[in-house]
Amino acid sequence: MNEIKNIHDKLFKNVFENVDNTRAFLRKVLPETLIKVIDFSKIAIDPTNYVSQKFKEGFSDIIVKTVMINEEGKELETDIYILIEHKSYKDVEIFIQLLLYMYLMWQKDLAEGKPLRVIIPLVFYHGKDEWDIPKSFVDQFAVSDEIKKFLLDFSYVLFDTKNWNFREEKNGGLRDNVFLLTAVTLMKSAFNEDFESIREIFKFWHDSGFIRERENMLFFLAYLSETKDIDPGKLKNILEESKIDGGDLMQTLAQRLRDEGRYEGRYEGIYEGKLETARRMLNEDFTIEQIVKLTGLTEEEIRRLLH
Repeated sequence: MNEIKNIHDKLFKNVFENVDNTRAFLRKVLPETLIKVIDFSKIAIDPTNYVSQKFKEGFSDIIVKTVMINEEGKELETDIYILIEHKSYKDVEIFIQLLLYMYLMWQKDLAEGKPLRVIIPLVFYHGKDEWDIPKSFVDQFAVSDEIKKFLLDFSYVLFDTKNWNFREEKNGGLRDNVFLLTAVTLMKSAFNEDFESIREIFKFWHDSGFIRERENMLFFLAYLSETKDIDPGKLKNILEESKIDGGDLMQTLAQRLRDEGRYEGRYEGIYEGKLETARRMLNEDFTIEQIVKLTGLTEEEIRRLLH
Protein backbone atom coordinates (compact mmCIF):
# COMPACT_ATOMS: atom_id res chain seq x y z
CA MET A 1 0.00 0.00 0.00
CA ASN A 2 2.78 2.43 0.96
CA GLU A 3 4.70 1.61 -2.23
CA ILE A 4 1.70 2.39 -4.44
CA LYS A 5 0.85 5.51 -2.40
CA ASN A 6 4.40 6.77 -2.91
CA ILE A 7 4.06 6.30 -6.68
CA HIS A 8 1.02 8.59 -6.68
CA ASP A 9 2.69 11.08 -4.34
CA LYS A 10 5.73 11.25 -6.60
CA LEU A 11 3.62 12.13 -9.61
CA PHE A 12 1.55 14.64 -7.64
CA LYS A 13 4.61 16.47 -6.29
CA ASN A 14 6.31 16.48 -9.67
CA VAL A 15 3.27 18.23 -11.13
CA PHE A 16 2.29 20.67 -8.40
CA GLU A 17 5.70 21.81 -7.25
CA ASN A 18 5.72 23.64 -10.58
CA VAL A 19 4.12 27.07 -10.16
CA ASP A 20 2.69 27.23 -13.69
CA ASN A 21 0.97 23.87 -13.26
CA THR A 22 -0.45 24.83 -9.88
CA ARG A 23 -1.67 28.20 -11.13
CA ALA A 24 -3.47 26.63 -14.11
CA PHE A 25 -5.02 23.96 -11.91
CA LEU A 26 -6.30 26.37 -9.24
CA ARG A 27 -7.87 28.64 -11.85
CA LYS A 28 -9.98 25.68 -12.97
CA VAL A 29 -10.97 24.10 -9.67
CA LEU A 30 -11.38 26.83 -7.08
CA PRO A 31 -14.87 28.30 -6.58
CA GLU A 32 -15.48 31.71 -8.13
CA THR A 33 -15.68 33.39 -4.71
CA LEU A 34 -12.03 32.46 -4.10
CA ILE A 35 -10.81 33.14 -7.62
CA LYS A 36 -12.02 36.75 -7.27
CA VAL A 37 -9.85 37.43 -4.22
CA ILE A 38 -6.64 35.64 -5.25
CA ASP A 39 -3.73 37.32 -7.04
CA PHE A 40 -2.63 34.48 -9.34
CA SER A 41 0.40 36.44 -10.51
CA LYS A 42 1.91 36.22 -7.00
CA ILE A 43 1.48 32.49 -6.53
CA ALA A 44 4.48 30.68 -5.03
CA ILE A 45 5.10 27.27 -3.50
CA ASP A 46 5.74 27.71 0.23
CA PRO A 47 8.50 25.65 1.87
CA THR A 48 7.45 23.35 4.71
CA ASN A 49 10.76 23.15 6.56
CA TYR A 50 9.05 24.35 9.74
CA VAL A 51 7.17 21.05 9.88
CA SER A 52 9.13 18.52 11.94
CA GLN A 53 10.24 15.32 10.20
CA LYS A 54 8.05 13.38 12.64
CA PHE A 55 4.91 14.87 11.05
CA LYS A 56 5.93 15.27 7.41
CA GLU A 57 4.72 11.85 6.25
CA GLY A 58 1.17 12.41 7.41
CA PHE A 59 0.70 15.98 6.31
CA SER A 60 -0.05 18.03 3.25
CA ASP A 61 1.79 17.75 -0.03
CA ILE A 62 1.73 21.31 -1.35
CA ILE A 63 1.30 24.73 0.28
CA VAL A 64 0.54 27.58 -2.13
CA LYS A 65 1.14 31.14 -1.01
CA THR A 66 -0.21 34.32 -2.59
CA VAL A 67 -1.92 37.59 -1.61
CA MET A 68 -5.53 38.67 -1.51
CA ILE A 69 -6.98 41.42 -3.69
CA ASN A 70 -10.15 43.49 -3.50
CA GLU A 71 -12.82 43.96 -6.19
CA GLU A 72 -10.70 46.58 -7.93
CA GLY A 73 -7.72 44.25 -8.06
CA LYS A 74 -5.83 46.18 -5.41
CA GLU A 75 -3.49 44.10 -3.30
CA LEU A 76 -4.45 43.70 0.36
CA GLU A 77 -2.07 43.12 3.26
CA THR A 78 -3.56 39.69 3.98
CA ASP A 79 -1.71 36.62 2.72
CA ILE A 80 -3.74 33.63 1.64
CA TYR A 81 -2.47 30.06 1.68
CA ILE A 82 -3.99 27.13 -0.18
CA LEU A 83 -3.26 23.83 1.47
CA ILE A 84 -3.42 21.06 -1.17
CA GLU A 85 -3.72 17.62 0.39
CA HIS A 86 -3.30 14.70 -2.00
CA LYS A 87 -5.28 11.50 -1.38
CA SER A 88 -5.23 8.31 -3.48
CA TYR A 89 -7.53 6.57 -0.99
CA LYS A 90 -10.49 7.64 1.13
CA ASP A 91 -9.08 8.84 4.46
CA VAL A 92 -11.47 9.45 7.35
CA GLU A 93 -8.67 11.25 9.20
CA ILE A 94 -8.55 14.03 6.63
CA PHE A 95 -9.98 16.70 8.95
CA ILE A 96 -7.48 15.94 11.70
CA GLN A 97 -4.58 16.02 9.24
CA LEU A 98 -5.70 19.34 7.79
CA LEU A 99 -6.32 20.81 11.23
CA LEU A 100 -2.92 19.75 12.54
CA TYR A 101 -1.19 21.27 9.55
CA MET A 102 -3.11 24.54 9.87
CA TYR A 103 -2.24 24.61 13.56
CA LEU A 104 1.48 24.34 12.76
CA MET A 105 1.19 27.20 10.27
CA TRP A 106 -0.67 29.43 12.73
CA GLN A 107 1.76 28.49 15.50
CA LYS A 108 4.59 29.75 13.28
CA ASP A 109 2.70 33.03 12.71
CA LEU A 110 2.27 33.55 16.46
CA ALA A 111 5.93 32.76 17.16
CA GLU A 112 6.97 35.40 14.61
CA GLY A 113 4.43 37.97 15.83
CA LYS A 114 2.54 37.97 12.52
CA PRO A 115 -1.22 38.06 11.89
CA LEU A 116 -2.72 34.62 11.42
CA ARG A 117 -2.72 33.73 7.74
CA VAL A 118 -5.87 32.81 5.79
CA ILE A 119 -5.72 29.09 4.94
CA ILE A 120 -7.96 27.38 2.38
CA PRO A 121 -7.74 23.55 2.44
CA LEU A 122 -8.11 21.76 -0.89
CA VAL A 123 -8.29 17.97 -1.14
CA PHE A 124 -7.15 16.39 -4.41
CA TYR A 125 -8.67 12.92 -4.55
CA HIS A 126 -8.29 10.23 -7.22
CA GLY A 127 -8.98 7.01 -5.33
CA LYS A 128 -11.10 4.00 -6.19
CA ASP A 129 -13.77 4.40 -3.48
CA GLU A 130 -16.48 7.04 -3.44
CA TRP A 131 -15.42 10.09 -1.41
CA ASP A 132 -18.36 10.41 0.98
CA ILE A 133 -16.62 12.26 3.82
CA PRO A 134 -18.45 15.45 4.92
CA LYS A 135 -17.10 18.72 3.53
CA SER A 136 -17.48 20.53 6.88
CA PHE A 137 -15.76 19.43 10.07
CA VAL A 138 -18.78 20.04 12.27
CA ASP A 139 -20.93 17.68 10.18
CA GLN A 140 -19.01 14.72 11.57
CA PHE A 141 -20.72 15.20 14.91
CA ALA A 142 -24.16 13.64 15.45
CA VAL A 143 -25.52 16.55 17.46
CA SER A 144 -28.18 19.19 16.96
CA ASP A 145 -27.55 22.45 15.10
CA GLU A 146 -27.82 24.27 18.43
CA ILE A 147 -24.86 22.30 19.79
CA LYS A 148 -22.91 22.66 16.53
CA LYS A 149 -22.80 26.42 17.12
CA PHE A 150 -20.27 25.81 19.88
CA LEU A 151 -18.03 23.44 17.94
CA LEU A 152 -14.96 24.19 15.87
CA ASP A 153 -15.77 24.20 12.15
CA PHE A 154 -14.02 24.58 8.81
CA SER A 155 -14.53 23.27 5.28
CA TYR A 156 -12.33 22.15 2.43
CA VAL A 157 -12.58 22.40 -1.36
CA LEU A 158 -12.79 18.93 -2.93
CA PHE A 159 -11.36 18.09 -6.35
CA ASP A 160 -12.44 14.53 -7.16
CA THR A 161 -11.08 13.25 -10.47
CA LYS A 162 -14.21 11.10 -10.87
CA ASN A 163 -16.12 14.31 -11.56
CA TRP A 164 -13.49 15.73 -13.93
CA ASN A 165 -13.43 15.19 -17.69
CA PHE A 166 -10.65 16.65 -19.83
CA ARG A 167 -12.94 16.49 -22.86
CA GLU A 168 -15.36 19.09 -21.44
CA GLU A 169 -15.21 22.55 -22.98
CA LYS A 170 -14.61 24.22 -19.59
CA ASN A 171 -11.33 22.30 -19.33
CA GLY A 172 -10.21 23.24 -22.80
CA GLY A 173 -7.70 25.74 -21.45
CA LEU A 174 -5.71 22.93 -19.88
CA ARG A 175 -4.81 21.70 -23.35
CA ASP A 176 -2.18 24.43 -23.35
CA ASN A 177 -0.52 22.57 -20.47
CA VAL A 178 0.01 19.04 -21.74
CA PHE A 179 2.00 17.95 -18.69
CA LEU A 180 -0.77 18.94 -16.26
CA LEU A 181 -3.54 17.52 -18.46
CA THR A 182 -1.69 14.21 -18.77
CA ALA A 183 -0.97 13.96 -15.05
CA VAL A 184 -4.55 14.54 -13.93
CA THR A 185 -5.91 12.17 -16.59
CA LEU A 186 -3.53 9.38 -15.61
CA MET A 187 -4.29 9.83 -11.91
CA LYS A 188 -7.99 9.70 -12.74
CA SER A 189 -7.54 6.40 -14.62
CA ALA A 190 -5.12 4.83 -12.12
CA PHE A 191 -7.79 2.69 -10.46
CA ASN A 192 -9.92 1.70 -13.45
CA GLU A 193 -9.62 0.12 -16.89
CA ASP A 194 -10.08 3.35 -18.85
CA PHE A 195 -7.63 2.73 -21.67
CA GLU A 196 -9.58 4.98 -24.04
CA SER A 197 -8.46 8.08 -22.12
CA ILE A 198 -4.87 6.87 -22.32
CA ARG A 199 -5.23 6.44 -26.08
CA GLU A 200 -6.55 9.99 -26.37
CA ILE A 201 -3.70 11.36 -24.26
CA PHE A 202 -1.11 9.60 -26.44
CA LYS A 203 -2.75 10.99 -29.55
CA PHE A 204 -2.67 14.43 -27.96
CA TRP A 205 1.05 13.95 -27.24
CA HIS A 206 1.62 13.38 -30.94
CA ASP A 207 -0.62 16.18 -32.20
CA SER A 208 0.68 18.79 -29.73
CA GLY A 209 4.37 18.01 -30.24
CA PHE A 210 4.77 16.66 -26.70
CA ILE A 211 6.63 13.70 -28.23
CA ARG A 212 9.70 15.95 -28.29
CA GLU A 213 9.68 15.85 -24.48
CA ARG A 214 11.06 12.35 -24.19
CA GLU A 215 11.91 12.46 -20.46
CA ASN A 216 8.40 13.59 -19.57
CA MET A 217 6.88 10.81 -21.67
CA LEU A 218 9.08 8.24 -19.91
CA PHE A 219 8.07 9.68 -16.55
CA PHE A 220 4.38 9.21 -17.33
CA LEU A 221 4.92 5.77 -18.87
CA ALA A 222 6.70 4.67 -15.67
CA TYR A 223 3.67 5.81 -13.66
CA LEU A 224 1.36 3.89 -15.99
CA SER A 225 3.48 0.73 -15.81
CA GLU A 226 3.45 0.74 -12.01
CA THR A 227 -0.18 1.63 -11.40
CA LYS A 228 -2.05 -0.28 -14.09
CA ASP A 229 -2.14 -3.98 -14.88
CA ILE A 230 -1.13 -3.47 -18.48
CA ASP A 231 1.13 -5.63 -20.59
CA PRO A 232 4.21 -3.74 -21.89
CA GLY A 233 3.41 -4.97 -25.38
CA LYS A 234 -0.11 -3.55 -25.17
CA LEU A 235 1.24 -0.22 -23.95
CA LYS A 236 3.70 -0.22 -26.85
CA ASN A 237 0.88 -0.92 -29.31
CA ILE A 238 -1.29 1.88 -27.90
CA LEU A 239 1.64 4.28 -28.34
CA GLU A 240 2.19 3.18 -31.91
CA GLU A 241 -1.51 3.62 -32.71
CA SER A 242 -0.81 7.31 -32.04
CA LYS A 243 2.26 7.26 -34.33
CA ILE A 244 4.68 7.33 -31.38
CA ASP A 245 7.77 5.10 -31.41
CA GLY A 246 6.55 2.76 -28.70
CA GLY A 247 9.30 0.19 -29.16
CA ASP A 248 12.08 2.66 -28.44
CA LEU A 249 10.27 4.22 -25.47
CA MET A 250 9.30 0.91 -23.86
CA GLN A 251 12.80 -0.50 -24.28
CA THR A 252 14.29 2.54 -22.53
CA LEU A 253 11.62 2.39 -19.83
CA ALA A 254 12.18 -1.32 -19.18
CA GLN A 255 15.93 -0.79 -18.83
CA ARG A 256 15.46 2.10 -16.40
CA LEU A 257 13.02 0.15 -14.27
CA ARG A 258 15.46 -2.78 -14.18
CA ASP A 259 18.33 -0.48 -13.19
CA GLU A 260 16.19 0.92 -10.36
CA GLY A 261 15.01 -2.52 -9.26
CA ARG A 262 11.40 -1.66 -10.06
CA TYR A 263 10.87 -3.89 -13.07
CA GLU A 264 10.84 -7.32 -11.51
CA GLY A 265 7.81 -6.97 -9.28
CA ARG A 266 5.35 -6.16 -12.05
CA TYR A 267 6.79 -7.15 -15.41
CA GLU A 268 9.61 -9.66 -14.99
CA GLY A 269 7.34 -12.70 -15.31
CA ILE A 270 5.58 -11.25 -18.34
CA TYR A 271 8.89 -10.29 -19.94
CA GLU A 272 10.47 -13.70 -19.39
CA GLY A 273 7.37 -15.32 -20.86
CA LYS A 274 7.69 -13.19 -23.98
CA LEU A 275 11.36 -14.13 -24.32
CA GLU A 276 10.50 -17.84 -24.07
CA THR A 277 7.80 -17.40 -26.69
CA ALA A 278 10.28 -15.62 -28.95
CA ARG A 279 12.81 -18.45 -28.53
CA ARG A 280 10.23 -21.02 -29.62
CA MET A 281 9.21 -18.88 -32.58
CA LEU A 282 12.83 -18.54 -33.67
CA ASN A 283 13.18 -22.32 -33.52
CA GLU A 284 10.10 -22.60 -35.72
CA ASP A 285 11.61 -20.20 -38.30
CA PHE A 286 9.37 -17.20 -37.69
CA THR A 287 10.92 -14.01 -39.01
CA ILE A 288 12.15 -11.35 -36.57
CA GLU A 289 9.52 -8.97 -37.95
CA GLN A 290 6.76 -11.47 -37.18
CA ILE A 291 8.07 -12.03 -33.64
CA VAL A 292 8.24 -8.29 -32.98
CA LYS A 293 4.62 -7.92 -34.07
CA LEU A 294 3.32 -10.88 -32.06
CA THR A 295 5.27 -10.46 -28.80
CA GLY A 296 5.82 -6.71 -28.51
CA LEU A 297 9.55 -7.29 -27.99
CA THR A 298 12.01 -5.05 -29.81
CA GLU A 299 14.15 -6.26 -32.70
CA GLU A 300 17.26 -5.79 -30.56
CA GLU A 301 15.82 -7.94 -27.73
CA ILE A 302 15.03 -10.73 -30.20
CA ARG A 303 18.45 -10.58 -31.91
CA ARG A 304 20.12 -11.03 -28.51
CA LEU A 305 18.40 -14.44 -28.27
CA LEU A 306 20.28 -15.57 -31.40
CA HIS A 307 23.65 -15.36 -29.64
